[in-house]
Amino acid sequence: MSRLLLAALLLAVAPLAAAQKYPSRTVEVVVPYAPGGGTDNLMRTITGIIDENKWSPVPLNVNNRAGGSGAIGFNYLINKKGDSHVIAGATPMIVSGKIEGRLPGNHRDAMTVLMIVAIDELMLSVRTESPFKTVDDFVKAAKAKPGGLTVGGTATLTEDHIFTYLFEKAAGIQVKYVPFNSGGEVTAALMGGHIDAAVENPNEIVSQIEAGKAKNLAVAAQKRLKDAPDVPTFAERGYKFYWEQMRGVVGPANMDPAAVKWWQDTLKKVVATPKWQNDYIKRNLLTPTDWTGEQALKYLDSLNEKYAEAIKGLKAASAGQK
Repeated sequence: MSRLLLAALLLAVAPLAAAQKYPSRTVEVVVPYAPGGGTDNLMRTITGIIDENKWSPVPLNVNNRAGGSGAIGFNYLINKKGDSHVIAGATPMIVSGKIEGRLPGNHRDAMTVLMIVAIDELMLSVRTESPFKTVDDFVKAAKAKPGGLTVGGTATLTEDHIFTYLFEKAAGIQVKYVPFNSGGEVTAALMGGHIDAAVENPNEIVSQIEAGKAKNLAVAAQKRLKDAPDVPTFAERGYKFYWEQMRGVVGPANMDPAAVKWWQDTLKKVVATPKWQNDYIKRNLLTPTDWTGEQALKYLDSLNEKYAEAIKGLKAASAGQK
């Protein structure tokens, strides 16, 4: 075989080899929050299903990079521009972080959105032995003692903080918001009696609910959840506000198209499994999605104005309380 022919053959197979080699080394799976929270649960569930089915030829290494209300982890991801072997669990921080000035970019310019896999409706939860048996009980007590009740949530100027602010506005109350590093820490504080109530993603409190140790007072959804029909919405109790949290998977900007395709194809397989649908979605009272491409980006675009308005109001309210 001539050298020219050999060179031509090598050039012909090179693109195929390049397309087939992803992932070629360990993938770092970043969780921008502490262990035990909703994002940690999400990414460990996804990697667990992938590992169980042997869909990845390389290890998927989950790495919690908590701090700064998610800013440390997401900035780490953003700084990995072009590195296709780093992904992260996504929350609305990928939109609100730029608005707040905590991130240099958002889902359009600093990241690659791989898939939005679920929507979380947020709840207000208490311990079973709490004197608040209904959300009306909580509101009555908060009105009697402005700023005297504590509500825990993950970080500041984030979904949980905004939820608390919107609840205060809708109910005409004032509470003390207490930030923690993750949903796991919030739940631990609630169950330890260190806070009066907590803003919870269903997946963060489900174990305590099942054990009869905690109770969800109300959910910030448009209608009662199918798998939690006994939990009223805030709106039906007269506190009209709605707040949801998307959950997804993102990579840094300029990911290799082959890597994007591999992750989207793999995530589609993940969300189709009975384990995902039953043990994650149904058990955690989530709304399943499988949005990719422009569908995912346009949904995130729709959050920009919503978050900008909420954060502006929250900052103003916080300044007024000082």
